[in-house]
Amino acid sequence: MKYLINSPDISSLEKKYVLNALNSGWLSINGKNTKEFEKKISKFLRIKYCMAVQSGTAAIHLALKSLGCSVGHKVIVPNYTCVSNISAVAQCGATPIIVEVERQTLGINLEDLKKAIKKFKPKILQLVHVYGCPAKNTKEIVKLCKKHNIKMIEDFSESLGGEFDNKKLGNFGDIGICSIRSEKMIGVGEGGVIFTKNKKLFNKIRKLGSRNSPFRGSRDPYWKKYFSSGEGYNYLLPHLLGSLARAQIERFQKKLLPKKIMIGKLYKKYFNDENISITQNPIKSSKPVYWLNSIYFKKLNKTKVRKIASFLEKKGIEVRSGFWPLNNLSGFRSKYVGSKKVSMDIFDKSLVLPSNINLTEADIKKFRSLINKFL
Repeated sequence: MKYLINSPDISSLEKKYVLNALNSGWLSINGKNTKEFEKKISKFLRIKYCMAVQSGTAAIHLALKSLGCSVGHKVIVPNYTCVSNISAVAQCGATPIIVEVERQTLGINLEDLKKAIKKFKPKILQLVHVYGCPAKNTKEIVKLCKKHNIKMIEDFSESLGGEFDNKKLGNFGDIGICSIRSEKMIGVGEGGVIFTKNKKLFNKIRKLGSRNSPFRGSRDPYWKKYFSSGEGYNYLLPHLLGSLARAQIERFQKKLLPKKIMIGKLYKKYFNDENISITQNPIKSSKPVYWLNSIYFKKLNKTKVRKIASFLEKKGIEVRSGFWPLNNLSGFRSKYVGSKKVSMDIFDKSLVLPSNINLTEADIKKFRSLINKFL
């Protein structure tokens, strides 16, 4: 493919820090560059406690386990999101309660959520900000969680740097999680980060994420270091990937993020008429970051949309479907709450187009010109 959905932006700084890690002789967990990355991303988001892990899925699973998620518990998951969100719930032995999304931003539908809370009395809710667009009902969902004593995990994997009511995403839940896979807002190949403002909860997260070993500090005697208090996970991010992450976060605010926002604005310029629109419409009190640019075909059916996708691929333009609606995945024992199938409509009638920061305005005009042949 000549035009990729997303591609990592690697500079001399990433190479410098990776070489530094290689020369240090230490490639495993707790590397210097990983610790620097954790400090810098915590400062950027203004969230005090942070730990880098090996994937976004590991971050979700660790968040669930640290909140006590287990067999018999119910966890709210939005219908339009990555399968990792539901897989992690199943991994805990809990029951996913899938709630349909609202049409404007593809966040959880508030009225359906109220029905799900009343019927299932969930222990945990996952709030997901899709494609870089802050969820419309964020404030109301936070209030509902507090009212019903529901713990909230805020998944801003696709929206790092986004804001809602002048507050960085990641600050709204009991725990925030963010993927740093190579195609995300910052990327290291595979990785994730877990955040919280609660010191007691963070200590639990850190312990569970490092094999439930309580004696891993520099002052602990060597003969205690591999003692385990029980079930735990080998989830910490290795030094090589932490080195990439450090460089990415140091370049993020001034270089990577502005370019993503510029690409998003160009898509809004060229895909906004009676035939096509951008799939989401951010609310005024939010600041989107345009991780992916999804376009919605107002007048076409799924067969026609798939023909367009095949045509674009033959022209060297990578495309992606929307997320498979979770309620259509039969491999999970879940419950669904939703009066309208917004997720299915988006899946059938939208396409994700290249969103990497190396695109030019001419490239985006070209995509539109090629699509026009079918309209």
